[in-house]
Amino acid sequence: VLRDVLQVLRDVLQVLRDVLEVLRDVLQVLRDVLQVLRDVLQVLRDVLEVLWDVLDVLRDVLEVLIGQMGARTPQVVHRWAEVLKLFNSRTCQLVLGAGAMQVAGLKSITAKHLALANQSLTLILGLLPHIRRGYRGIGVFGHQGIGDYGLHRDEIHSKLLAIMQERLLVHSRQLPSIVELWMRDKEDADVEPSDFAKALVKEIGVLQRVLTPLLLQSELYSIFGRVSTNFNNRLIEAFRKLELSAPVTQRHAYCDGMHIANCLRSLPRQTTDGVDSPGALQEFLHHRFADAMGDSQ
Repeated sequence: VLRDVLQVLRDVLQVLRDVLEVLRDVLQVLRDVLQVLRDVLQVLRDVLEVLWDVLDVLRDVLEVLIGQMGARTPQVVHRWAEVLKLFNSRTCQLVLGAGAMQVAGLKSITAKHLALANQSLTLILGLLPHIRRGYRGIGVFGHQGIGDYGLHRDEIHSKLLAIMQERLLVHSRQLPSIVELWMRDKEDADVEPSDFAKALVKEIGVLQRVLTPLLLQSELYSIFGRVSTNFNNRLIEAFRKLELSAPVTQRHAYCDGMHIANCLRSLPRQTTDGVDSPGALQEFLHHRFADAMGDSQ
Protein backbone atom coordinates (compact mmCIF):
# COMPACT_ATOMS: atom_id res chain seq x y z
CA VAL A 1 0.00 0.00 0.00
CA LEU A 2 2.83 2.36 0.91
CA ARG A 3 4.43 1.66 -2.43
CA ASP A 4 1.22 2.59 -4.21
CA VAL A 5 0.90 5.79 -2.21
CA LEU A 6 4.46 6.78 -3.08
CA GLN A 7 3.77 6.07 -6.74
CA VAL A 8 0.69 8.30 -6.63
CA LEU A 9 2.71 11.05 -4.99
CA ARG A 10 5.37 10.74 -7.66
CA ASP A 11 2.70 10.95 -10.35
CA VAL A 12 1.21 14.04 -8.69
CA LEU A 13 4.63 15.71 -8.48
CA GLN A 14 5.25 14.92 -12.14
CA VAL A 15 1.91 16.50 -13.06
CA LEU A 16 2.79 19.55 -10.98
CA ARG A 17 6.16 19.82 -12.73
CA ASP A 18 4.43 19.58 -16.11
CA VAL A 19 1.95 22.30 -15.09
CA LEU A 20 4.77 24.54 -13.89
CA GLU A 21 6.61 23.98 -17.17
CA VAL A 22 3.51 24.99 -19.11
CA LEU A 23 3.04 28.06 -16.91
CA ARG A 24 6.64 29.04 -17.50
CA ASP A 25 6.13 28.78 -21.26
CA VAL A 26 2.94 30.85 -20.99
CA LEU A 27 4.77 33.52 -18.99
CA GLN A 28 7.52 33.62 -21.62
CA VAL A 29 4.92 34.11 -24.36
CA LEU A 30 3.28 36.88 -22.33
CA ARG A 31 6.65 38.58 -21.86
CA ASP A 32 7.26 38.42 -25.62
CA VAL A 33 3.80 39.85 -26.33
CA LEU A 34 4.34 42.67 -23.84
CA GLN A 35 7.71 43.47 -25.45
CA VAL A 36 6.05 43.71 -28.87
CA LEU A 37 3.28 45.91 -27.47
CA ARG A 38 5.86 48.16 -25.83
CA ASP A 39 7.71 48.54 -29.14
CA VAL A 40 4.45 49.32 -30.95
CA LEU A 41 3.49 51.91 -28.35
CA GLN A 42 6.94 53.50 -28.65
CA VAL A 43 6.53 53.85 -32.41
CA LEU A 44 3.03 55.29 -31.99
CA ARG A 45 4.33 57.77 -29.44
CA ASP A 46 7.08 58.90 -31.80
CA VAL A 47 4.61 59.29 -34.67
CA LEU A 48 2.21 61.25 -32.47
CA GLU A 49 5.00 63.56 -31.34
CA VAL A 50 5.75 64.42 -34.95
CA LEU A 51 2.07 64.84 -35.79
CA TRP A 52 1.57 67.19 -32.84
CA ASP A 53 4.42 69.38 -34.06
CA VAL A 54 2.99 69.50 -37.57
CA LEU A 55 -0.54 70.06 -36.28
CA ASP A 56 0.73 73.03 -34.28
CA VAL A 57 1.94 74.56 -37.52
CA LEU A 58 -1.33 73.80 -39.30
CA ARG A 59 -3.28 75.22 -36.35
CA ASP A 60 -1.40 78.51 -36.66
CA VAL A 61 -2.07 78.52 -40.37
CA LEU A 62 -5.78 77.91 -39.83
CA GLU A 63 -5.98 80.68 -37.25
CA VAL A 64 -4.56 83.09 -39.80
CA LEU A 65 -6.95 81.84 -42.47
CA ILE A 66 -10.01 82.00 -40.23
CA GLY A 67 -9.17 85.56 -39.26
CA GLN A 68 -8.45 86.87 -42.74
CA MET A 69 -9.74 84.44 -45.34
CA GLY A 70 -12.81 86.56 -45.96
CA ALA A 71 -11.03 88.76 -48.44
CA ARG A 72 -8.47 86.09 -49.38
CA THR A 73 -5.83 88.79 -49.65
CA PRO A 74 -2.16 88.36 -50.55
CA GLN A 75 -1.36 89.36 -46.95
CA VAL A 76 -2.91 86.10 -45.73
CA VAL A 77 -0.85 84.06 -48.15
CA HIS A 78 2.34 85.87 -47.18
CA ARG A 79 1.69 85.19 -43.51
CA TRP A 80 1.06 81.53 -44.28
CA ALA A 81 4.33 81.40 -46.19
CA GLU A 82 6.15 82.97 -43.23
CA VAL A 83 4.83 80.27 -40.90
CA LEU A 84 6.02 77.52 -43.27
CA LYS A 85 9.44 79.15 -43.63
CA LEU A 86 9.77 79.45 -39.86
CA PHE A 87 8.89 75.78 -39.33
CA ASN A 88 11.44 74.76 -41.97
CA SER A 89 14.23 76.95 -40.61
CA ARG A 90 13.68 75.87 -36.98
CA THR A 91 13.65 72.20 -37.98
CA CYS A 92 16.92 72.73 -39.81
CA GLN A 93 18.51 74.65 -36.92
CA LEU A 94 17.43 72.21 -34.20
CA VAL A 95 18.25 68.96 -36.00
CA LEU A 96 20.70 69.54 -38.84
CA GLY A 97 22.34 72.39 -36.94
CA ALA A 98 22.26 70.40 -33.69
CA GLY A 99 20.55 73.30 -31.92
CA ALA A 100 18.41 70.84 -29.96
CA MET A 101 21.52 69.80 -28.03
CA GLN A 102 21.51 73.24 -26.41
CA VAL A 103 17.76 73.92 -26.39
CA ALA A 104 16.60 70.51 -25.15
CA GLY A 105 19.80 69.34 -23.48
CA LEU A 106 20.30 66.37 -25.80
CA LYS A 107 23.67 64.62 -25.70
CA SER A 108 23.62 64.01 -29.44
CA ILE A 109 21.41 64.11 -32.52
CA THR A 110 20.59 60.48 -33.26
CA ALA A 111 19.27 58.71 -36.35
CA LYS A 112 15.86 58.66 -34.69
CA HIS A 113 15.85 62.46 -34.28
CA LEU A 114 16.79 62.81 -37.95
CA ALA A 115 14.05 60.38 -39.01
CA LEU A 116 11.40 62.25 -37.02
CA ALA A 117 12.49 65.57 -38.52
CA ASN A 118 12.39 63.97 -41.96
CA GLN A 119 8.84 62.78 -41.29
CA SER A 120 7.73 66.33 -40.47
CA LEU A 121 9.31 67.80 -43.60
CA THR A 122 7.83 65.05 -45.77
CA LEU A 123 4.32 65.84 -44.50
CA ILE A 124 4.68 69.53 -45.32
CA LEU A 125 6.15 68.70 -48.73
CA GLY A 126 3.07 66.59 -49.41
CA LEU A 127 0.81 69.56 -48.60
CA LEU A 128 2.70 72.21 -50.58
CA PRO A 129 1.46 71.23 -54.08
CA HIS A 130 -2.14 71.59 -52.91
CA ILE A 131 -1.38 74.95 -51.29
CA ARG A 132 0.32 76.21 -54.46
CA ARG A 133 -2.68 75.20 -56.58
CA GLY A 134 -4.99 77.14 -54.29
CA TYR A 135 -2.85 80.29 -54.56
CA ARG A 136 -1.30 79.90 -57.99
CA GLY A 137 -1.71 83.62 -58.66
CA ILE A 138 0.66 84.54 -55.82
CA GLY A 139 4.25 83.34 -56.09
CA VAL A 140 5.33 83.36 -52.45
CA PHE A 141 5.34 79.57 -52.18
CA GLY A 142 8.29 79.38 -54.55
CA HIS A 143 10.37 81.39 -52.07
CA GLN A 144 13.73 79.93 -51.09
CA GLY A 145 12.69 79.47 -47.47
CA ILE A 146 9.90 77.14 -48.57
CA GLY A 147 11.75 75.54 -51.48
CA ASP A 148 14.44 74.49 -48.99
CA TYR A 149 12.10 71.86 -47.50
CA GLY A 150 13.26 69.35 -50.12
CA LEU A 151 16.89 70.42 -49.73
CA HIS A 152 16.80 70.00 -45.95
CA ARG A 153 15.20 66.58 -46.29
CA ASP A 154 17.99 65.55 -48.67
CA GLU A 155 20.52 66.83 -46.11
CA ILE A 156 18.91 64.65 -43.45
CA HIS A 157 19.33 61.64 -45.72
CA SER A 158 22.99 62.58 -46.27
CA LYS A 159 23.44 62.97 -42.51
CA LEU A 160 22.11 59.45 -41.95
CA LEU A 161 24.58 58.16 -44.53
CA ALA A 162 27.38 60.09 -42.81
CA ILE A 163 26.51 58.44 -39.49
CA MET A 164 26.88 55.00 -41.05
CA GLN A 165 30.12 55.98 -42.79
CA GLU A 166 31.53 57.06 -39.45
CA ARG A 167 30.49 53.75 -37.82
CA LEU A 168 32.08 51.81 -40.68
CA LEU A 169 35.32 53.76 -40.25
CA VAL A 170 35.38 53.10 -36.51
CA HIS A 171 34.85 49.36 -36.89
CA SER A 172 37.27 49.06 -39.84
CA ARG A 173 40.10 50.18 -37.60
CA GLN A 174 39.85 46.77 -35.89
CA LEU A 175 40.69 44.85 -39.07
CA PRO A 176 44.53 44.79 -38.82
CA SER A 177 44.44 43.39 -35.27
CA ILE A 178 41.75 40.90 -36.27
CA VAL A 179 43.91 39.67 -39.17
CA GLU A 180 46.70 39.00 -36.66
CA LEU A 181 44.32 36.76 -34.71
CA TRP A 182 43.34 34.95 -37.90
CA MET A 183 47.01 34.20 -38.66
CA ARG A 184 47.32 32.30 -35.38
CA ASP A 185 44.56 29.85 -36.35
CA LYS A 186 45.30 26.41 -37.67
CA GLU A 187 44.86 25.88 -41.38
CA ASP A 188 41.90 23.54 -40.83
CA ALA A 189 40.25 25.72 -38.13
CA ASP A 190 36.54 26.44 -38.42
CA VAL A 191 35.76 30.05 -39.27
CA GLU A 192 32.92 32.27 -38.13
CA PRO A 193 32.18 36.02 -38.38
CA SER A 194 34.56 38.14 -36.30
CA ASP A 195 33.55 40.83 -33.80
CA PHE A 196 34.19 43.37 -36.59
CA ALA A 197 31.61 41.80 -38.92
CA LYS A 198 29.07 41.17 -36.16
CA ALA A 199 29.33 44.74 -34.85
CA LEU A 200 28.91 46.22 -38.32
CA VAL A 201 25.86 44.08 -39.09
CA LYS A 202 24.40 45.13 -35.74
CA GLU A 203 24.89 48.82 -36.61
CA ILE A 204 23.07 48.32 -39.91
CA GLY A 205 20.24 46.46 -38.18
CA VAL A 206 19.78 49.22 -35.61
CA LEU A 207 19.49 51.86 -38.35
CA GLN A 208 16.98 49.74 -40.24
CA ARG A 209 14.82 49.23 -37.13
CA VAL A 210 14.86 52.96 -36.39
CA LEU A 211 14.04 54.16 -39.90
CA THR A 212 11.56 51.56 -41.13
CA PRO A 213 8.56 52.68 -39.01
CA LEU A 214 9.15 56.39 -39.69
CA LEU A 215 10.12 56.82 -43.35
CA LEU A 216 8.31 56.28 -46.64
CA GLN A 217 9.25 53.23 -48.68
CA SER A 218 10.81 55.41 -51.40
CA GLU A 219 12.96 57.12 -48.76
CA LEU A 220 14.06 53.78 -47.32
CA TYR A 221 15.03 52.63 -50.82
CA SER A 222 17.05 55.81 -51.37
CA ILE A 223 18.85 55.84 -48.00
CA PHE A 224 19.65 52.15 -47.77
CA GLY A 225 20.59 52.05 -51.44
CA ARG A 226 23.23 54.69 -50.72
CA VAL A 227 24.32 52.91 -47.53
CA SER A 228 24.69 49.63 -49.42
CA THR A 229 26.67 51.20 -52.27
CA ASN A 230 28.94 53.05 -49.86
CA PHE A 231 29.59 49.99 -47.70
CA ASN A 232 30.26 47.78 -50.73
CA ASN A 233 32.85 50.19 -52.12
CA ARG A 234 34.58 50.96 -48.82
CA LEU A 235 34.73 47.35 -47.68
CA ILE A 236 36.17 46.22 -51.00
CA GLU A 237 38.86 48.85 -50.56
CA ALA A 238 39.49 47.75 -46.97
CA PHE A 239 39.80 44.05 -47.85
CA ARG A 240 42.15 44.86 -50.74
CA LYS A 241 44.54 46.58 -48.32
CA LEU A 242 44.78 43.59 -46.00
CA GLU A 243 47.75 41.23 -46.16
CA LEU A 244 46.00 37.89 -46.58
CA SER A 245 48.57 35.46 -47.92
CA ALA A 246 47.66 32.45 -45.73
CA PRO A 247 44.60 30.42 -46.81
CA VAL A 248 43.19 30.51 -43.28
CA THR A 249 43.18 34.32 -43.26
CA GLN A 250 41.48 34.35 -46.65
CA ARG A 251 38.77 32.01 -45.40
CA HIS A 252 38.20 34.28 -42.38
CA ALA A 253 38.03 37.35 -44.62
CA TYR A 254 35.57 35.61 -46.94
CA CYS A 255 33.40 34.62 -43.97
CA ASP A 256 33.37 38.19 -42.59
CA GLY A 257 32.73 39.73 -45.98
CA MET A 258 29.84 37.40 -46.79
CA HIS A 259 28.29 37.99 -43.37
CA ILE A 260 28.20 41.73 -44.11
CA ALA A 261 27.26 41.28 -47.79
CA ASN A 262 24.23 39.15 -46.88
CA CYS A 263 23.13 41.84 -44.44
CA LEU A 264 23.46 44.55 -47.12
CA ARG A 265 21.46 42.46 -49.58
CA SER A 266 18.60 42.21 -47.06
CA LEU A 267 18.20 46.01 -46.84
CA PRO A 268 15.17 47.70 -48.45
CA ARG A 269 16.00 48.45 -52.06
CA GLN A 270 14.55 48.30 -55.53
CA THR A 271 15.41 45.30 -57.68
CA THR A 272 15.67 45.22 -61.46
CA ASP A 273 12.69 43.35 -62.91
CA GLY A 274 12.39 41.43 -59.65
CA VAL A 275 15.92 40.00 -60.00
CA ASP A 276 18.00 40.15 -56.83
CA SER A 277 21.53 40.59 -58.18
CA PRO A 278 24.57 40.08 -55.91
CA GLY A 279 26.29 43.18 -54.61
CA ALA A 280 29.76 44.35 -55.58
CA LEU A 281 31.22 43.12 -52.29
CA GLN A 282 29.92 39.59 -52.79
CA GLU A 283 31.27 39.46 -56.34
CA PHE A 284 34.65 40.74 -55.14
CA LEU A 285 34.81 38.09 -52.39
CA HIS A 286 34.00 35.26 -54.79
CA HIS A 287 36.68 36.45 -57.21
CA ARG A 288 39.38 37.27 -54.64
CA PHE A 289 39.04 34.24 -52.36
CA ALA A 290 37.74 31.57 -54.76
CA ASP A 291 40.89 29.42 -54.47
CA ALA A 292 40.98 29.48 -50.66
CA MET A 293 37.29 28.64 -50.37
CA GLY A 294 37.69 25.85 -52.92
CA ASP A 295 40.45 24.31 -50.81
CA SER A 296 38.26 24.40 -47.69
CA GLN A 297 35.34 22.58 -49.31
